[in-house]
Amino acid sequence: MNKKKFILFPLLAFVLSSCLFDTDDEGLSNWLSDQGMPSSYKVQTVTVGDLNPLSAEVYRDTLPENARVRGLFGSVSGMSYKAFFDFKLESFLDTLNAADSVMSYLHLRLLDSYYTDASTPSKMFPIEEQLKVHVSWIVSEKMSNSEYKDLENVTDSVWFHELESWNPKYSADTTISVSIKRTKDKKGKFVLDSLSSYLTIDMPKDLVEDVRKSKGNRRLQLSITAPEASHIYRFYGSAYTVYHPQLVMEAMGKKQYAKSYAPMRSARVYSNREKCSDCLVLHGGVYDSLLVEFPSKPILKALSDFYGDEFPYTVGDSNDVRQAVVMAEVTFYRDDSKGQSELGLPVMVVVGTYMDSADVPVFRGEQYAKLNKPLINASGHPNMVFHEGDSLSLQVTYGMRDFINRASDGRTFKMVMRLGKSVVLDKDSTYRDRVFVKADSTEIANGNVIKSASGDTLQVFFSDVDFARYDFSTIKSKPATLKLWLASKRGEE
Repeated sequence: MNKKKFILFPLLAFVLSSCLFDTDDEGLSNWLSDQGMPSSYKVQTVTVGDLNPLSAEVYRDTLPENARVRGLFGSVSGMSYKAFFDFKLESFLDTLNAADSVMSYLHLRLLDSYYTDASTPSKMFPIEEQLKVHVSWIVSEKMSNSEYKDLENVTDSVWFHELESWNPKYSADTTISVSIKRTKDKKGKFVLDSLSSYLTIDMPKDLVEDVRKSKGNRRLQLSITAPEASHIYRFYGSAYTVYHPQLVMEAMGKKQYAKSYAPMRSARVYSNREKCSDCLVLHGGVYDSLLVEFPSKPILKALSDFYGDEFPYTVGDSNDVRQAVVMAEVTFYRDDSKGQSELGLPVMVVVGTYMDSADVPVFRGEQYAKLNKPLINASGHPNMVFHEGDSLSLQVTYGMRDFINRASDGRTFKMVMRLGKSVVLDKDSTYRDRVFVKADSTEIANGNVIKSASGDTLQVFFSDVDFARYDFSTIKSKPATLKLWLASKRGEE
């Protein structure tokens, strides 16, 4: 796991403002009730500007991931993806050994949910390129029947651990011509034409000969990657009975025989090709995360100035519970110019924070719980990148609530950010993946009024992840703003 860290010294103020909380009386009363607070509590706001992080760290988890559902290979946005397969090769190898000639290829069925999604930009098609595929492999020694059978019991975690130190004996390159086109069927839905549904990768001659000279039961571990590719290619994983990857071996002589092997398991591994070691770059579709740590002093000072008494509270159990955090929001300056996106759609930023549980820090994902619908319908969700505007606002209510209550121990405030889903309807305030539209009803999407017939749906989120790249390095140079909505517990308030 790689880390990148910086220490930030005080910089000139750069104040950002954002207001997401709808404070109408009825809405506020309902919100307080949902939070388990009396509706009579007075809600006030405190803004902490010029908030400079103490540090920021990017964590990258490049361990192998399961590819039973979706496999990947290719390159995009500063990353290269490699696909791994684990095959059992049966006694058909004896037939291969006796054949006049042998050929082999890997058959991959493209992932329909991505390539035929109506929201996949049409400008992406056709996808055409000459693709240089790097193939590496390991063919085991002859295995006994019991050893061969036991391969099915190898756990994914054990195999993944082996792949971390992948050291193939042989490797070679092969070239394929890729042409992916889509059309609409009679019902108006996008489909891939029959020639575009599959990628067929001829296996190198060296691999064929290595397999051919084997006899008996063998294990073949195979890897493919295309570091010079212009795209990532998505295909169905090993869990599918119909569309799983297939390794085909064909023996030709007086008679022709063919055998198709499905992988026992498959995996995907990505490697980071970023050149800037100090940049705070996150990638979508993987487990990159950015940990940002803020000092406690400016937050507690703002609360002290606002209420006129000292923070933190240090009496009794030292938990400062004189006010409850109804909502907390951190706003960063953002600059999309250094980012890269496959789809050209806005991408949600997911956030989590740390809090105590039995005096042990635990991580909790934050919920995007309070939506200002008029603001969203007008200018879109505030927690997105690749979107209009120059700010990113993230709700950190759970973590800030715990932080303020326990700040007497000198702790800092920490939040973790990741790239999440792509958004098709960036100004739809329902925030649900699919919105069922009743007959003759009206929906607002992208600022336009849409009338829909019965049974239609509006897709809010894209069906697949965008393997985007986003540089959050401005966090180092542009101070953030923290806004707190507090339900006061002081005196009669």
